[in-house]
Amino acid sequence: QLYKSLKGRRYLIVMDDVWNAEAWNDVRRCFPNDNNGSRVMVTSRILKVARFISPLNAPHVMRFLTVDESWKLLQEKLCGLDSRLCCDDEMGW
Repeated sequence: QLYKSLKGRRYLIVMDDVWNAEAWNDVRRCFPNDNNGSRVMVTSRILKVARFISPLNAPHVMRFLTVDESWKLLQEKLCGLDSRLCCDDEMGW
C-alpha cells in the first residue's frame, strides 16, 4: 500500500534510529525509485548498520550531546531562541 501511494510522487522519508540491517531490508522495497529526487534518510547509532544501508556513502558520525547541550536544546525547543523566556520560577525548573 505504501509503495502504491508513493509511486510517481516525490517524497522524503526519515527513519530514525534503525538498529539492524533486517529492519531496513523489511521496508526498503516500499520506497519506489522513480529518479525524481525522492530520498530516504536513515539514522542509526550502529555504524555497521549505516554502512550496510549505504555502502557507497560514508556515514556522517555525530557525537552525543553533553548534559548542558541537551538542556540548552530543550530550552530552545520549548521557549524559542530566547531561553530567557524559560525562567526557573515560571517553568518550575
